[in-house]
Amino acid sequence: MGGTPGTGGPGGPGPTGSTFQRSGPRPATRRRVTIALAVLGVVVVVYSLLAVVIGAPSNGNKDSLDTRSPAPAGTMALAEILRHRGVDVTARDDVLAALGTPGDAADLTMVVIRPGRLDSYTLGNLRQVAEDGADVVLVGADGDVLSALDVPVDTVGAVTLPGAKTPACDLAEARTAGRTTISGSAHYDRPVEAPGPAAANLTATFCYASSGGGAPLAVVTAPNWAGRLVLLGGAGFLTNADLDREGNAALALGLLARHSHLDWVIQEQVLTDPADRGGIGDLLGPAFWLTCLQILVALVLLALWRGRRLGPPVPEPLPVVVRASETTEGRGRLYAAARARGLAAEALRAGLRARLADRLGLPPHGAAGAGGTVRAGAVAKEIGGPDPAALVASVAERTGRPPMKIWALLYGSGWSPAPQAAPPAAVMRAPGAWPAPSAGWPVAPGPQQPEPLDDAALLRLAKALDKLDRQVGGR
Repeated sequence: MGGTPGTGGPGGPGPTGSTFQRSGPRPATRRRVTIALAVLGVVVVVYSLLAVVIGAPSNGNKDSLDTRSPAPAGTMALAEILRHRGVDVTARDDVLAALGTPGDAADLTMVVIRPGRLDSYTLGNLRQVAEDGADVVLVGADGDVLSALDVPVDTVGAVTLPGAKTPACDLAEARTAGRTTISGSAHYDRPVEAPGPAAANLTATFCYASSGGGAPLAVVTAPNWAGRLVLLGGAGFLTNADLDREGNAALALGLLARHSHLDWVIQEQVLTDPADRGGIGDLLGPAFWLTCLQILVALVLLALWRGRRLGPPVPEPLPVVVRASETTEGRGRLYAAARARGLAAEALRAGLRARLADRLGLPPHGAAGAGGTVRAGAVAKEIGGPDPAALVASVAERTGRPPMKIWALLYGSGWSPAPQAAPPAAVMRAPGAWPAPSAGWPVAPGPQQPEPLDDAALLRLAKALDKLDRQVGGR
């Protein structure tokens, strides 16, 4: 169907001559908004995944061996039994806090879970606490921990069969408990190599040895120690799920209820020796770098958003237009302030030379021709502008003035010409068709002499140039 005059579709003239405007967003705008929302959704999902991965605890089950957890992997039942027996149980997450607490080491039992996160200096302090009378119980100590403690114990690979085991040792607490289900990932035995001097007077007792060799329980004592060091390959028998099996509860109470204070430490922070510590990047932690990544992505998105809103650069018209006369007056004041009369005179002459060359049909830039024009071309190359010989000859023919006076007026008195031959007869010749001037034409003996010497002379020069300009014509 054909449209009737005065009506139109969207964007066309209406019945009254007006133009309909699109009320909804353009398709391109909707597409950009959709893409932006999709990108934002992807960024949010990525941030969430990074937060979960980086912020997730790496310690496995958070209830594992926690004295405040009633979960099967927790140790709340053991803590309550110890409290009923008069033992003050304190849960901590840092060994340094436990070591810094004032108290009598002779009345302290300290259980440290994850001792592999301690540095050698802190492990040395734990050994000193054991020498002073405390019972230090380390759960899952590996070979590096044993080397730092300098005890006559080494880790061995052993196969632990399920089921209860007998003590097979002379430890009183183990004989009282009898059969237990104690086991663990670490098993201990006497080292193959001879111990060092610091471990020479230490005695290690190994209990509940497995059929494959090694024992999950080792107790280190010394004649000059008031306390002892207990090594547990695993603490599964202390959990709520296994505490009531066999003699596990009796063994746990025998090892942990010897003193009235018990610090239960689940080491969270990794302590490193000064020689192994990294730079500031290692101290900041992963959360700091995740925050920096979020800020960086937010800044990039903000820049893209603002860039789309700004659009391409638009030239802005100047609020005023500087007239040529004002520019000329400004430059004149600069010349006057600097007393640069020579530069001002050369500017006046150069402007007149360019105007005269244009009126007389001469090329704006002179070039050296053959024969005698080489010297005149050298002058033009040094001072710039049209060919001096051609310009002077043309002006002299147009005005009837002597060429020497025209030369002095257009190029100054710094050039010392000798009497010259007659100028060319034809003024409007093609460029490069001028005959070679004789040796009498002016040449450049050296730099131009400073002129005029005062403001009055500069004013006279300006009037003379203006008179020549009017005489040639075109004004």
